Amino acid sequence: MKTHSSFFFTGSTILTLFGLLSGHWLMLPLAFLLAFCGMVAADREQLADMDVQTAAMLLVLPSQHPLLPLDHFHGNDLLFYQAGSPVYRILQANGASWELVGEYGKVEDVSGCIRVYPGYLYRRQAR
Repeated sequence: MKTHSSFFFTGSTILTLFGLLSGHWLMLPLAFLLAFCGMVAADREQLADMDVQTAAMLLVLPSQHPLLPLDHFHGNDLLFYQAGSPVYRILQANGASWELVGEYGKVEDVSGCIRVYPGYLYRRQAR
């Protein structure tokens, strides 16, 4: 039997009201547990209703590199702008240098690379 998230939210609301009105304070943790189960069920329902392309944009797969913000890097050798963000030949952060490899999805060997917004791969430079 598959339960809907509204079942958990309704149950937690009723338990909360009953616990508050009757003075049974030990029922409140059970109401919080039901509300938490309702949130988990609601998340699963939203993910199931999501379009495949939307889910791919929002969820990072284990085989996919996470998209890092450009804010944490200092760039050298500006090449061009993509999606309103600068694309640099070399990025530096925490004493490490990263060299541009190419656009994500168009480069075959992505081992040891990081992906930086708007979707370009950078490989760590040897010192």
